[in-house]
Amino acid sequence: MLLEYDPLYWYTPPQIEDAQMTLTLTAFYAGLTGLLYLSLSIHVIKQRLNIGQGLGDGGDDTLNRRIRAHGNFNEYAPLTLVLIAGFEAMGAPALLVHLAGIVLIVSRALHAYGMQGGGKEWGRKYGILSTFALLLVLSLADIFMAIF
Repeated sequence: MLLEYDPLYWYTPPQIEDAQMTLTLTAFYAGLTGLLYLSLSIHVIKQRLNIGQGLGDGGDDTLNRRIRAHGNFNEYAPLTLVLIAGFEAMGAPALLVHLAGIVLIVSRALHAYGMQGGGKEWGRKYGILSTFALLLVLSLADIFMAIF
């Protein structure tokens, strides 16, 4: 299939015949992300069962921290995966896609570890800083690759 020039579209995409896109690397990191999310979910459920709190945190600091680690993961991981998918789809080198995926997994795991408190706050700090750095780099890379 040949993509044709559309004069109403400000950017003409590269002409590609029979393009087939597979996001194998993104799928791999999405799978790892899903497992980490499941682990965080189970962590919350276990604490809910321990204290008998079905809704909210009931003033329990441990449950509150686990809820926030789970919620924060859900706030950042999906968008980052979308940016990684765009990066891979536009032809980024596999090594860089792997690097982005590894940074995502490590930064989110660090953040969750740091949310436990008790002297582990450094994980929260470095986890969110590395997440922000990854979001910035991927956002700019996706914009740049989409335009040029």
